[in-house]
Amino acid sequence: MPSYKASEPSVAPEAVKPGEYACEIVNAEEGKAQSGNPIITLKLRLENGALLYERLVFTPAAYWKIDSFRAAIGDTVQPDEEVNIEADELVGRTGRIRVVNETYEGRLRNKVAAWLAPAKQEKRDGLPF
Repeated sequence: MPSYKASEPSVAPEAVKPGEYACEIVNAEEGKAQSGNPIITLKLRLENGALLYERLVFTPAAYWKIDSFRAAIGDTVQPDEEVNIEADELVGRTGRIRVVNETYEGRLRNKVAAWLAPAKQEKRDGLPF
């Protein structure tokens, strides 16, 4: 039987406004998707304190998303590189995301629309090359 530690009753948090936010990974857990593919579920804390969940599914059709995620948290992504990702090593990492709102079962909720790569550093003379 599941259990939990009770707190003060409250209303579920409202969805944040769509836009770009800095976030920190505060929890990461490995598991299996309904499809049977490996999955990492991320719990993200946005710069305004809101919490958001994101899932990385390890299937070839979603590798682009994992590449975008890795670039957003500062990893160097090399084409054709074999990469192992450990969920516990992601906790504490930061990045930027674009958040959108969607309606699910009649309720507005947040969704990560994109992981945003860090801005490229300009060269010392101000030229980008």
